[in-house]
Amino acid sequence: MPPRFLLTAALALALAAPLALAQSVKPVPVPDLSKLPAASAAELRKARADFDKSRDIVTGEALAENYGVLASAYARAGFTDAAAAAFDNAIVMAPKDMRWLYARGVLALAMDQQAEATRDFERAFAISRNYLPLRTALANQKMGAGDLDGARRLLEEYTASRHDQAVPYAMLGEIALRQKRHADAIRDLEQALKIQPQATRLYTPLADAYAASGNAKAAAEARAKAGAAPPLLADPVGSRLLPEIGQAKAGGDAPAAVATPEQRAIGAAVAAMVKGDYPAARAALDAFLKQEPKNVNVLAVYAGVESSAGRLDAATSRAAAAVGADPRSPLARLAQGSVLELKGDNKGAEGAYTEAIRLAPGEANPRFALANLLLRSGRSEAAMQQFRAVLSIAPQNSSAWTQVAAIEAAAGRCAGALKEVNGALAKAPHNPGLMQVFVRLASTCPAASAAERRMALDYAGTLYQGAGAAPVVAESYALALAANGKWDDAVATQQGAMFSVLRTEGAAALPPYREFLELFQAHKLPPRPWPSVSEVYRPQPPTAGTAAGG
Repeated sequence: MPPRFLLTAALALALAAPLALAQSVKPVPVPDLSKLPAASAAELRKARADFDKSRDIVTGEALAENYGVLASAYARAGFTDAAAAAFDNAIVMAPKDMRWLYARGVLALAMDQQAEATRDFERAFAISRNYLPLRTALANQKMGAGDLDGARRLLEEYTASRHDQAVPYAMLGEIALRQKRHADAIRDLEQALKIQPQATRLYTPLADAYAASGNAKAAAEARAKAGAAPPLLADPVGSRLLPEIGQAKAGGDAPAAVATPEQRAIGAAVAAMVKGDYPAARAALDAFLKQEPKNVNVLAVYAGVESSAGRLDAATSRAAAAVGADPRSPLARLAQGSVLELKGDNKGAEGAYTEAIRLAPGEANPRFALANLLLRSGRSEAAMQQFRAVLSIAPQNSSAWTQVAAIEAAAGRCAGALKEVNGALAKAPHNPGLMQVFVRLASTCPAASAAERRMALDYAGTLYQGAGAAPVVAESYALALAANGKWDDAVATQQGAMFSVLRTEGAAALPPYREFLELFQAHKLPPRPWPSVSEVYRPQPPTAGTAAGG
């Protein structure tokens, strides 16, 4: 074939690919914003304008990220059709990024599109089996379709190696109860309660299982403890949507799938708070408190709403009411500590967080709150004790590993931290958070071997391909590139991360990224795994909101 013909064919193929892609992208409708509060409508108009500007600048996975941001904004405001179109386009742009398929499935549930939700979850699960909320969502769909054995296999695959989350055990208990395997139901439900003692809703199926097995005394004791609080599972991807979307009907009867009146009230309040509509947040909580005026969870959330609105006296009153309603509630003590910290009473906050830990020693959140307070006051070794306590509860908690690695490296003990993280990765080789911690340690610790730095580059490349333009992931990749002598690639990757940060967070968020960029440009490796101004070393203190008219 003549060379000119080869060139013509290559050009034709190059032009055909973007044309085909463009034909598969749907226009995202512009919803009618006239019924929204003025501030919310202005926020959505700005989000759409920012997206329209970026669409002509970025392509591929970066554009997918922008579609995802737009979809999330529309979803939070209740414009599900526009959100669905934007998520569909994100999937087209980044078909190997499970986040968009999973988020699209969550949105499909909110729209009561069960078949579409199952399809999206299955496609996402084929890409990544490591994200537990995705696994439980797919298991829940199987339960709703009557495939209890299929759901059980999905959950048992997780619990075979991980024992740190209540929801999979709660769902296994529900399945066992429905299959009349009462001994298995008792075992799994008790394990879920051991992990999350506050999930009092599980005592109801536990009582049923005891009764069916002939243990009337245990059944009565369990029923006496029954409450409304379901087991909870952190879902960073799903939380980009409205809380009530994440709690939408999921087809099955799994304990985590149905939103209680309490959860709906809290979800509506949080959604309103995110939009800055504090009167609506209060109205949602007030309506519930008319029925249950001493509901400790709602009172604790109310304290958070008032703190966010900048009304610290009202927040103090609500936190005190929560503690008065149930002095043994860890959530009430957390709310109390948060308000005290906002008021500058660090000693009082430390006491409240410590009491929350005493009441719920197996819970991670109070320990994180106390550890961050200790870090802010310069007591890093004491903070590390709390982070290590979290790891004794949840050995693969990547947030705790991040803090431990940061503190150890800052103290000149990066070699020991690297060895510890290596050991944790051996037990959870596909944990993306742990992989990122390893990448940063191996790329910056002088004691790291050449083999470890090459492994860091492999891990970082895999994470980068899977997470698109996520800035922290891109920065990890840039670190690994620099550690392996690929300075120009490191500079380009870090600049790409900075462009994404500038677009989504503004120029004020750039200094930590600029610190590493300047080192890469000088062909130098950073002395620490995270920039010196990073919040991993000194978390920002909480601040009360200043919402006008809040």
